Parts: sequence; C-alpha cells; structure tokens
Amino acid sequence: MQKDNRLKYFKRLVVLQLIFALASFNCYSQSTSKNVQSIKGKLQLDSIWEPVVYLSHIPTFKDMYTMSNEMIIAETKIDSNGYFHFSSKALPSADNLYRIHLSKKEAPAASLIIGGKEENHIFFIANQHSNISISNTANDSLFSPYSITGYSPNKDLKIITHLIYQGDHDNSKYGSIKKEFVNKTLNQQLRHIADTSSHPIVSLYALNHSKFESTFLENQSFYKNYLRKWENDNSTYFKELRVKFPKEENTATFWFIGIGILFFMLGFIINYFFNKNRKKNNNQLKSLSVQERKIFTLLKDGKSNKEISDELSIGLSTVKSHASKIYSKLGVKSRKEILDINI
Repeated sequence: MQKDNRLKYFKRLVVLQLIFALASFNCYSQSTSKNVQSIKGKLQLDSIWEPVVYLSHIPTFKDMYTMSNEMIIAETKIDSNGYFHFSSKALPSADNLYRIHLSKKEAPAASLIIGGKEENHIFFIANQHSNISISNTANDSLFSPYSITGYSPNKDLKIITHLIYQGDHDNSKYGSIKKEFVNKTLNQQLRHIADTSSHPIVSLYALNHSKFESTFLENQSFYKNYLRKWENDNSTYFKELRVKFPKEENTATFWFIGIGILFFMLGFIINYFFNKNRKKNNNQLKSLSVQERKIFTLLKDGKSNKEISDELSIGLSTVKSHASKIYSKLGVKSRKEILDINI
C-alpha cells in the first residue's frame, strides 16, 4: 500500500514537472518572438501604390537619391491590414544607412519620387540587431508625416529630415535675399547637429545637407576639427567625405609648390637682368678698338698702367689715354667697375 502511494506521488511529480517545463518553454517562445530583430511596420495606402515595400542599402551619401535594381536588397508584400516585415539578421553588424520605398502601380520597382506628397521613400539607420517599427500617420500622403521607433539614432535622423523639409518649405514663400538668410541659418543648425552628434551616420547626414563644400573656406577650422574628431572611422561614408576636402599635407604641399614657383620666378628675373647686362656689355665692348680691347683685358686682370705699358711696349701716356677712352665707351668711372663687368 505504501509502495503504491509512493508510485502515485512520483507520477504526479513527473506530470507537474512536464507542465512547468512546457509553460516555461511557451513563455520563453513568446518573449523571444517579441524580440526578433526586424524592420516592420504598418502603412496606410491608397489605390495608386503597389502593396510592396522595397529595402535598399545606401553605401554612400551620394547614393541617397539614386535608384537601381542593384541597390534593392529585399522586398516584401504588405498584407491586407497594411503590415509588412523584413528580417534584420541578414544585415551587417555595423550601422548602415538604408531606404524603404514603394512604387506606384505599373511603375518600375526601382522608381524614386523626390519631394511633394507623393515622395515614396524614407531613410533610416539599422544593423542586424535592430528592431525597428515604421508607420505613416496620414491618408493623403505616403511618408509625410511618419513615425519610426525602436532604434534611437533614427529619431535624430527624422529631426534632421524635418529641418530640411521645413527649410525647403520656407524658401518657397520668400524672395532671394530671405532665401539666402534661411539657407544660412539652416546650414548653421545642421553643422551644429553634425558637430554635437555622437552617432557617425547621423552626424554625416546633417553635414551632407549643410552645403559644406561651398562653405569650406569660411569655416576651415570647423571642418578640420570635424575630420580630426572622426579620423578613426573608416566606414564608406567617411571615406567619401574625406576625399572632398583638401588634406592638411596637401596644404603644405601647396606652400612648397608656391615657394618653388617663387624661387623659379626670382631666378628667372635675376637671369634675365644678368643676361641683359651681359648683352649690353658685349655691345659696348664691340665699340672698342683692337688695342683698347687688349688694354681692357689687362685691366680686367688687375694689371697696372706700368705693367700694361711694358707688356704692350707702348708709352705710359698712351696707356692712360686708351684707359680714359675705355671708361667713356663702357660708361664706367674706375678700375673697380671694370672688374664688375660680365662678358
């Protein structure tokens, strides 16, 4: 009897353990299913849109507003309730810039509409661990406005996008002078975001919309400090940026080239005047008689009148007379000036 009771107790214990294990597994499955890495959302569409969402990888910022079939890395259908879903597991582990877009019915899949209520795309940052949710919030436009949650850098990306949109909207109402002021203010705001953001893609997203290439000269110190701040980031986004700016060593090279050109020009000028004087001297020497040339050569050698007289077997007074004529013809006043003549 006691043995039967023990057996019943043991069976009951095994059943309870199995129930507990199944309940634990069910809880675990439900919790993990909620944390599956994905890019998902719900979109309200009207009849002009094909119910297919396309996901594209944007390798550099110059590719943001280009489109081709090769850029599309995945596509998924939108169900009857407006839901869509991509898995994030196939994405790289590092953050990258991505775009989702829809196409109008009977339009190519790789079609991009920029601006206006029918703008058909949005950008966001993701990696293989991301769990992002996207939805639109208006029936009269596709992605204006929209909400994006699940990964904090996208909140900043959306703020930047709104600033750019607001700037474009304001510009459409103002004249050229007011537009210039609005653009300058907007670019300053974007540079501030770029400078203070700790996320590299968010920072570059702001900088790339700030017309940085046209303001480099007036903000050189800002851009030099900015490049130093991100000098260890070797993503394709920063590699693209660095080639757009003159490197500091290139500036040094520019100065070396400039100094080299300066010395070349200085040498050319000196040589020009040297040759000019030599030509002038040669023309003057041609005006000397044969005897005067002989005496000129001896004067260049530093001979005295007495030494010249003895060497040429002429009188001392004759030497003095010829020397006086040489001075006159060459436009000099002393033996020292004769020594300085280049021939």
